[in-house]
Amino acid sequence: MTILLLLAAQAAGQPVTTYNPPAPAAQAAPAANAPAAPPTEPTSPPAASAAPPASSETNAAIATPAASHGLVLWRNIESGMTVAKLRALYPQGSNVTYKDDRTVLSDVSIIEGCQAKVNIMHPSGVVEEIVMRGEGSIAGRCSLKIITALSGKYGEPLDKDKVHGSLFGREGKNYIWTHDGVTLQLKRYTNGALGGGGLFAASWELRYSGNASNIDL
Repeated sequence: MTILLLLAAQAAGQPVTTYNPPAPAAQAAPAANAPAAPPTEPTSPPAASAAPPASSETNAAIATPAASHGLVLWRNIESGMTVAKLRALYPQGSNVTYKDDRTVLSDVSIIEGCQAKVNIMHPSGVVEEIVMRGEGSIAGRCSLKIITALSGKYGEPLDKDKVHGSLFGREGKNYIWTHDGVTLQLKRYTNGALGGGGLFAASWELRYSGNASNIDL
């Protein structure tokens, strides 16, 4: 159809203008030797800010174990126990006497056939030590039985110092044991005004303390 129109126009003597549509642009081919683009590394999230170093106080708090409770001196009585707590355990009665600096338990069975008066000392308002005092027994059997029992439980005593010129001229020996932070000191008296030199000889005194410096050797 287009060719017929062109021929008719030429026959009529009219100028003919042809329209040639532009050729599509060729897509540029990549250069053969062009270097490949480097791979893109994934973007990592910003690093969290470092925690400040722990202070020396913090390190000390971590390293220091929790404070321990008072040492159990005897039965359910602890070193440092308040008088109020002690007397809640031992209400006043015929065998329990309250004094300003101590609580006294009377006729306490320490070992079979042997009784003592137990003085729980608390001059500063808390328990500091326990002092037991036993009366003499025939041939000192109670003091010997106690020494044997303590040696069987805690081993041989650490010391056996002789006691000369002590209270009221009493003579005897010291026996010392330690266990779990508690020091036990037994004084076995063999004569003197209170210890006696006759049938009822060898009275004794046993101290329980959390500090060996409290022992009067």
